[in-house]
Parts: sequence; C-alpha cells; structure tokens
Amino acid sequence: MPFSQIIDKIINATIKFTLVLTLEVKMSEFHSREILKAGALGTYRMHSLFTRITSSGDLDVAECDRFKFAVALHAHEYTHYLHNLTTRAGLDALTPCFWLIPYFVRNTDEFGRFTAPNDNDEDGYVSLAFNIMRSCRGAVDMVPKGDKIKRQRIVEWVINDPQFEMIELNHDGKRVGSFDKCTVKIIAKSHNSQSTEINLTPGLDFISEGVAYEVEREQCRLAGIEEKDLDSQTPSYPYLAYRPLVDHFVGRETTSIERIAIGNYALMSNSPSTYFFELCFTLTKGGLAGDENSKEFFELTKEIKANFKKIKSDSITSQIKNNVKGSGWLFKGANLYSSLIERGMALRSQWPLMELAFIQKKLTPNEFRLITSNLLDHVVCQEKVEPPHKIEWVGSKRNDLISASDSDLQYLGVLQSSIHYLQQHFTNEGRLGDTAEMPDSACPFDGVCPLQNSYSNPNLCATKPWQVSIGDGQTKICWYEAGRLSLSSKWNTFY
Repeated sequence: MPFSQIIDKIINATIKFTLVLTLEVKMSEFHSREILKAGALGTYRMHSLFTRITSSGDLDVAECDRFKFAVALHAHEYTHYLHNLTTRAGLDALTPCFWLIPYFVRNTDEFGRFTAPNDNDEDGYVSLAFNIMRSCRGAVDMVPKGDKIKRQRIVEWVINDPQFEMIELNHDGKRVGSFDKCTVKIIAKSHNSQSTEINLTPGLDFISEGVAYEVEREQCRLAGIEEKDLDSQTPSYPYLAYRPLVDHFVGRETTSIERIAIGNYALMSNSPSTYFFELCFTLTKGGLAGDENSKEFFELTKEIKANFKKIKSDSITSQIKNNVKGSGWLFKGANLYSSLIERGMALRSQWPLMELAFIQKKLTPNEFRLITSNLLDHVVCQEKVEPPHKIEWVGSKRNDLISASDSDLQYLGVLQSSIHYLQQHFTNEGRLGDTAEMPDSACPFDGVCPLQNSYSNPNLCATKPWQVSIGDGQTKICWYEAGRLSLSSKWNTFY
C-alpha cells in the first residue's frame, strides 16, 4: 500500500476518536540524562516517557502566532517516544533499568535516598544491566572531548571502515551471553580546519536522533522552511552526522525515506550497530524501488521483521511488573505502562516505518494529533508563554490510557517520576552513584505542578527535586516525591 494511502487510513480511522486529555494535575490526591532532544526546544526523557516542549512549540496558539516548526518539533520528540517503546533496541535498553529497582531499593533509606554499598554490585548484577543498556544505546567517544563539535560547522566527514567486535556478557563469573557491535572512526573537519575524532558505535541514541531529525527536517521543509536554514541552526553532532554516515556506506545520496528505513530496521534488530551497517551495504544499488537490485535489502528487512515478531510482549511486561511489585503505587502504574508496550510492539510489527506518516505532507496540529491518536498515546508537558504550563495525554478514547481514571493516570505519573529519579543515579562509569552526589536536574513537572508555588522553596524543583518534601508524605504529596518514596526501603514491602 502506498504511504499516502497509509496516512489516509490512519487519519480516517481516528477522526471519531481523537482526544487531548489535559490533566489539571491534582497531585495532592494522592546525563547523558537528556540525550534525546531537539536542541533546546524539546526533550524526551528515556524510559520515563516524558516529553517536554517549550512555548515555541505550542500547538494550541492561533495559527498566526504559531511557529512554523511547531509540528515538526512534536514529531521529532514523538519519534523518540516510539523508538523507546516499540523497537527492540528501545525495549532492550528499558528492561535493565527496571532490573535495577530491587537492588536500588535495598540500598535506600526511609526517604528513598540511595547510598551505594562498598562493592556497588551483586555478583556483577549491576554491571550486567549497564552493559546491556550500553549495547542497545550505543557509544560515542570524541577527541578532543567536550561539546565543541556541536557549535562547529562541519564541512567534511572523513569516514573509515567499521570495525566488528563481539562483547561477552558475564554474571556471577559466568558467561550469560554476548552481543555484536560495530564501531566506526569518523574525522569531522570544521570550516576553520579544526578536526574532531569520533569513535561511534551506532545505537538507540544516535540512530533515533538521526531518524527524528529526518522527520523534523522533512516536516519543516513541507512547512516552507529551507533545509539549509534549519541545518545552519542545528548542532553538527548528532543530528547532521546521520545523513553523511548513511550516504557514505550506501555509496550514494539517499532519500529521507531510505534513511528512516535504515534506522528503524536497525533499531528493530538484536544488534543496532551491526545491522545499521549491513542495511546500508545492502541498499547500495536498488534503493527502495522493490526491483531485483534491492532484493538483498528486502530479504534482510524481512528477516529483521520476522525475528521482531517472535518477541513476546508479556516477557517484557512481566519483568517490569515483577521488579516493581514491592510498591503498590508503582505496580498500579506498571499496568498502564505495560499496555503501552504491548500496543507499541503490535504497531511496530504491523507498520515498521510508521514515522513516514509525518513526512508525506504538511501537517496541521490536528492532523498530527489524529495520526498519533491511532498510534500510541503519549504525554506532553507543554510550556505556555503565560504559565501555568499543561500536561496533556494525547490519544484515542478506545486506548487504555485515555480511558483510564484520573487515579490510574496519577499512579502512572508516580512510576514515571520514579524512573526519572532512578536514572539520575546512573553514572558514566556504569554504576549507581549516591543521591547526595547527583548533579542538578529539573523535575519533569517543574512549572506544571500546582503544589510547587505553595512549597517553601519552589526553586528546588528546578534543580534537586529529590530533596523536595511537600507535606507529610501521605495526605499531601507531589508526584516526584511519591516516585522517590516508592523506591524507599520503608515504603517497599517486597524487597
């Protein structure tokens, strides 16, 4: 079926069911930490499912006041959300995060503050979880280090051949598996003759950014924004590095559809880095025309799709629920969280390239919401020019999330907060650091929470929300505090 017909099918199927549910957040009733983001205008937080969009991307303002790139910005962040919950790389990076919860809880005090034990591990359990997360999310090492390349205008990408490696996974001194990875050395040369050496293992982080920027760029182009103007305001890495990398290994200029296809299928595979290069190599001649020249590419994607369909969603969701069953709050939230995974995997099996729905025509805000309503419900923290900001669940009435009760959505909010809090303890060395040593990071609900202004130190919500204590922890409590307390040794009854 042509992509245009798929889009029409999606839109027509959702006209009667579209709903934007704005929560009047009644919370009183009850590091690479932000890698995936579209510059400074939007952010998607991995695994905690939070998307936050600045007022520049507000879809509800009058058309004359709306920025041209608003829909494109939302589509960028929504692509990250889909990759996180509907691809193998996203889900394989997600589950080890939940594995760490029992270990984390065992080392917290009654307030949910974590202190790492001397060995900071249990027979390699923590190391195993971090190794699996790294294998899915990929890695990048730059020389010289720092963010300088993001501000430079790169005029040439010198790309070497990828180097294959097999990494063993060990637990309790025993080999429990392995994963393949391919790393490529890239020299990025700027206009002032400065060079940055990049050793890149493509994974969820880099590939998702590449695909999301393809979506954003195409939607901006359709909205009348020149590609060169958009690229000139975009950091060189990771956004502008994806296309030249794909073009180099395909051996020609590729289309946005091809670049999205390569990224999506790589993320659906069991080894994003190796399949990324293999997909490029098999696309060298025929493109996506479906002729004899592209037979090898389609055979490879057929294999990836078949293997993806073999994954059982309940094997993932049962792990999630089992690791949060010590907390009533988290377990109730895990039911809705799991429903997103189940629906997401079914969607990806049916439509591996569902993101193409965002690049076929210029979308109005309502059309964008119509499409996403028939895909996967999602939550957006939308900043407004004039606060208060708003939290919106966008989806269809027939889906579990939009039809859920306010109390169930609050339990999901607590689970999301707990995941965010847990991940703030992740260190670059692949361990869990002490709560007392965590760098500043804003609460995802900063500026939205109705309790914030009544708190004696509301600025703390924007820097160290894990230190916020609104009330007695029972009758009056904010979502973030509930998320922290749900990971405390006192509030967990199972671990």
